[in-house]
Amino acid sequence: ILAVSSLPLAAQAQDASAWQGINLGFTANTVMNGSQDYFDPFGPYDIKGSAQGAFVGYTWASGAMAYGVELSYAKADYNQAEADGSADYQDYKFNHTLDLKARVGYAFGKALAYGVVGYGQSEWEDGPGGVYDGKGLIYGVGLDYLVSDRVFVGGEVLRRTMDSDGLFVANVTTLSLRVGMKF
Repeated sequence: ILAVSSLPLAAQAQDASAWQGINLGFTANTVMNGSQDYFDPFGPYDIKGSAQGAFVGYTWASGAMAYGVELSYAKADYNQAEADGSADYQDYKFNHTLDLKARVGYAFGKALAYGVVGYGQSEWEDGPGGVYDGKGLIYGVGLDYLVSDRVFVGGEVLRRTMDSDGLFVANVTTLSLRVGMKF
């Protein structure tokens, strides 16, 4: 009887209120997988590289659920490379990303697991050929963890599907490490 009475009668309710409010911070990103296709006979090229950036957003909480919006900018160096690794083209690259994202997540303990969907814009330097916008859908998943009442760390995997109005299409998957504060 004593053992049974010491068991919790119900699962502890989760609460996302710790995540509510303004959040801002910094990111370090790396390309996990990326390709770009000019629709030419040479085939698609790989995209690789890294970026550093910042984000600002707002999160609303309702029970264990969290809903939010986030604007992020990163100074990128995602350059083009031969698919077989034989050459890198440093003059052909995405030089920045600008994203507007909607986030929906579930809080458990000090963690917030979330999905994200939004719209991204990137600027492509086409060597001596000019500068073009690549834009399109972004989506992914992430996990943030509170290390104090206001500071959090996390990770996010984001997929970008970009089109430059017919010049090329690019699909880039990035891994971002995040550190931020909530207010």
